[in-house]
Parts: sequence; structure tokens; C-alpha cells
Amino acid sequence: MTKELNSLNELGEEKSFELSVIELVGYAIIVICIYRSPDGKIDTFFNKLEMIIKKLIVKHKTLIMCGDWNINFLQTSPHTRDLNNLLLRYNLKHTVNIPTRIIKTTATLLDAVITNEKKSINSLRVMDLLLSDHYAQIISISIPEFSNTPYRIKKKTI
Repeated sequence: MTKELNSLNELGEEKSFELSVIELVGYAIIVICIYRSPDGKIDTFFNKLEMIIKKLIVKHKTLIMCGDWNINFLQTSPHTRDLNNLLLRYNLKHTVNIPTRIIKTTATLLDAVITNEKKSINSLRVMDLLLSDHYAQIISISIPEFSNTPYRIKKKTI
């Protein structure tokens, strides 16, 4: 079962930080999908990204942040340096290391799949689905077995 975390929608800002957040209830996994337009304000993106990380990292759940951030992870730039430093501060790891957008003249890695639980990732593939100019990132993760068996809590009033 999934639950949308609507309380985080207040962080959204058109072009600079568009987001959708769900929790996989029972598995302690939060998935955050973020889009930053090439026209979006990069400072706003970094500020809001850090705000959402701070809000969610304290929940002690597996975080998976993904989306098209329009920052080329294959190039060294002030933006990639700032992003990598931010991820390091919170012990987050970017898991994609090959291009996700390939056109005639360039190959770029503009898309992110970032997590705080590297050990639970079984595999990550990048695949051209022929639906977009960006390739899909397909992640397979290990999750603990979950039981939908109801349980009872007995209380004694003293």
C-alpha cells in the first residue's frame, strides 16, 4: 500500500522544484520524484532539496530520490560539486553512473536515483523505452517481507 505525503507539497515550486512524494507503507520506504526545469532557479532547487532531505532523513526510512534534475552528473561544474557536497552531508549516494540522455552530439546524465540505503539495491538499469529523449532508470531493491496479518494489542488499565 502507498500513501501520498501531501504535507511536503508545500515545498513545490513550478520549474525550480516540482515534486511528488509517496511512502510504501509497511516497508519504511519513501520515494521522492523531483523535476527541475532547465529554466528553474538552481539556488531554489538546492535549498528545497536540502529542506526535504532534513525533513525525511530523521524518519529513519529508506529514501529514494529520483527524477530529472537537469544537472549533468558527468561534468564537473559548480552545480555538480554543490550537489555532491549536499549528498555527502547526508550520507546519500547517487546510483546512476552512465548517460540517461543520448542524442547525436552529446551524452548526459541529467537524471537522478539517489538513496541512503545502497545495500538494499539489487540492480539498477538504464534503458531506452523509446518514449522520451531520456532513458528510464529501473531500480530493483530488497524489501523485508511484509505481512498483512492483523494483530491485537492487549492493554491492562491500572
